[in-house]
Amino acid sequence: MNKKPLSLFTLILLGFGGMTAAESLAQSRDNYGAIATSDSSTDAWGYGYDYPTRAQAERRALEECGRSDCQVRVWFKNACGSVATNGSRIGWAWASTRAEAEAQAMSACGQGDCRVQVWVCTTRQ
Repeated sequence: MNKKPLSLFTLILLGFGGMTAAESLAQSRDNYGAIATSDSSTDAWGYGYDYPTRAQAERRALEECGRSDCQVRVWFKNACGSVATNGSRIGWAWASTRAEAEAQAMSACGQGDCRVQVWVCTTRQ
């Protein structure tokens, strides 16, 4: 029996467990996120997540925040971000899980009456 050698494309597909090249590329793409908050209002915040660039995630977070004094507090890639505040102090952090990001933001805010204001995770974390 005469067997044909496998093409390079077929070998690549087999190497990805049957995934198409497009599926493999989509899974390897980084996802960025960001959180912005206002300096003057504890109820003004915004976030962006699952953007292909940091700049796009930050732009979305600022748009969502919606005030002229909003600023990006934290950005992250394939992770979670969190912001905690008590109205006068603020802390922010990013980590591989929501729980870790929240705990680190609370710690950065300080002891006492700080509370998590906002958190968000990218789909790929």
